[in-house]
Amino acid sequence: MTHDTSKIMRRILQLLALLIAILTVTGTAQAAPCATNCLKPGDYRIVTLSGGLPRSYLIHVPVSYTGTTAVPLLLDLHGFTSYAADERKYSGQLQQSDQRGFIAVWPDGIALSWNAYGCCAVGDAANVDDVGFLRSVIVAMKGRANIDDTRVFVTGISNGGGMAQRMACEAADLVRAAASVSFPLNTNTCRPAKPIGVTEIAATGDATISYYGGSSSLPPLPDDTAGVPLGVQGARESLAEWKRIAHCSDDLTRTQLLPDVRVEEYRTCDGGVRQGLVTVIGGKHVLYSNYVGLGYTGDYVAPIDVASYIWQNVFNL
Repeated sequence: MTHDTSKIMRRILQLLALLIAILTVTGTAQAAPCATNCLKPGDYRIVTLSGGLPRSYLIHVPVSYTGTTAVPLLLDLHGFTSYAADERKYSGQLQQSDQRGFIAVWPDGIALSWNAYGCCAVGDAANVDDVGFLRSVIVAMKGRANIDDTRVFVTGISNGGGMAQRMACEAADLVRAAASVSFPLNTNTCRPAKPIGVTEIAATGDATISYYGGSSSLPPLPDDTAGVPLGVQGARESLAEWKRIAHCSDDLTRTQLLPDVRVEEYRTCDGGVRQGLVTVIGGKHVLYSNYVGLGYTGDYVAPIDVASYIWQNVFNL
């Protein structure tokens, strides 16, 4: 065997070994610890390209993260007219990251919007591939940190909550559960790749995205004008749709958490997932205190800590 032939054979063997390693990692439920370009505790801003568009996201790695143990990953999505930095500041998930040890990511939508079902503005009108972008964020995070594949979650408020619900429909192969604040599923075409649990937290006094829904002359569900949906699915109709999607039994568990907070859950569904609705009686659209999105400047304080509730009752898997 000539020297050149030996080099070629060694290269082929190296490539085969690499392919086997990739297939092995892909086929396991638990991601391997990061080997190169690994994240350490701290805060980062990443700029990348997705679908030909420049996209960005913020990352917080808690001080407890060592890289030796797989941790959960959370994507936390801002509302329409807002930024990733606003969501990071007001949603409460930054504090939860430090307390619970998960890695949190706050992506930015295009033109302060997300392409959720029927909403909002540029994201919807231009049919931006936000699902593709968020999927790529999850993959990138798995490459730079030791992420628990079985505990990848997504949440968001308003338009971001709608995007969280869309991710539940179109990225259930990557996402374990979703929590939406103040936005319903808003479609009847959801077909998750596997069972996924979804909980919406919604307020009966919401003057932006009505808890009771609204009609439109545009079938089957409408687009929006200036970021406000022309029609929207009601919160209870959204819960009923998730019940159908997950093939849940008719048994509905009702809990009066507080005098003005009611919890309803379907707990017997395919794959052991839960579908839930948390109703805040008389609450407003923005269930984070002093959130800046949607021009909100009031002093309304929700009766529950939304971020804490989500981790204690939705992402407690």
